[in-house]
Amino acid sequence: MNPIDDLPHVLQAIETAVVQVWRQHRDMTNYAVLRVYEAAIVYYHALERGLTPKPVNFTGVDALLYDAVHEACEWSLGRRPGPESIKEPIRTEDLVACLRRLKKSVDFWTKQGGRQGYLTYIQQFLR
Repeated sequence: MNPIDDLPHVLQAIETAVVQVWRQHRDMTNYAVLRVYEAAIVYYHALERGLTPKPVNFTGVDALLYDAVHEACEWSLGRRPGPESIKEPIRTEDLVACLRRLKKSVDFWTKQGGRQGYLTYIQQFLR
């Protein structure tokens, strides 16, 4: 499965959540996004394996960012209402693949554009 080709709506939902938080907290960096994506990967990978996920312990903007990403993930899984109804909920393993792909994107755009390179890049594609 290729998340870019198969699940672009999931990637867009998660990145929209990130950009919405960034627009309210312009000092946020790619590093915060990277930490949140990593925490979400661990959380949903544990669920995928049938384990109880460890609680996530973020504060401040990182907590707001995690909550926004978590909401987008839950919408993608069909567990929460979102801005539009989801046509077909995705599997947890597919969500983990999407989060891993987004993490790679953060790494790439940080190298290309610096500490806010990923945020600057994705905002141009989102409303």
